[in-house]
Amino acid sequence: MDLEYHTRDFYPDELSILKTLKRKKEKEEVSKIKLYHFLIAGLFGAGLTYITAVIPDSFWTFLLGTIAILTFGFIVFTPREIYKQKKRHKTFLNQLTVMIDKGVVNTCHISSKSIAIAPEYEDESDLYIVKLNESEVLYLWDIEYNLYKKFPCLEFEIYEDDFFKLIGRQVYQLSEQFQPVKIAKKAKWNYMKQYGASTHLEIQNINFEELLEKYKNCA
Repeated sequence: MDLEYHTRDFYPDELSILKTLKRKKEKEEVSKIKLYHFLIAGLFGAGLTYITAVIPDSFWTFLLGTIAILTFGFIVFTPREIYKQKKRHKTFLNQLTVMIDKGVVNTCHISSKSIAIAPEYEDESDLYIVKLNESEVLYLWDIEYNLYKKFPCLEFEIYEDDFFKLIGRQVYQLSEQFQPVKIAKKAKWNYMKQYGASTHLEIQNINFEELLEKYKNCA
C-alpha cells in the first residue's frame, strides 16, 4: 500500500519558510573566487615552472613542480565547478519560485493511535513505527535527523518529496508531541539482521502490538 497524497493550500508558516529561504538564497554568493585569483594563480604557477626548469633536480624540484601542477589544475577545473554550483543555485531558486507561485503542497494526513521509536544503533538513523490501524503500520526513518524537534505526534502530515527536498522537513505537526513506546537499540539491530530493514515511508500489513513483540524477542 502506498501513501495517498492530497493537495492543499500552504499554511502561513510554510509560505513564510519558503519566502525566507528564497531571500536567503538570493543573497547567497555562489563563489568568492574572482578573475584576479586566476591571474595570480597563473603568474604563480608560471613562476614555479620557471624555477623548476633552471634549478638542479632535487627534492625542491619535485615539490615546486607539484605545486605548479596543482596551481594549473585550479585554473583549469575551478571554472567548471563554479559553473555547476551556479547552475544548481539557479535551479534551486527556480524551484522555490515555482513552489511559492503555485501556493499549494501535496501532503498525506496521518492520524495515529500509537507510535514507537527504535533509536539509532550505529548510523542507520532513528526509526519511528506509526500505528495506522489494527492491521497496518508506517515506517518513518529520521534520515535528516530533524524529526525529533516536533515529532512524534499522533496527528501529522507527510510532505511529498518535492517539498521535502526544498526545505528538508518531512512532516508537519498537527498535535502535541507524544511520548512514544521505546524499542531497544540492540533489538532493532538484531531484528533488521533477522528480518531485513524496512524502507522509509513503507506501510506494512501487521498488527502494531505483534510487531513490537517481535522486536522485543530480538533483544
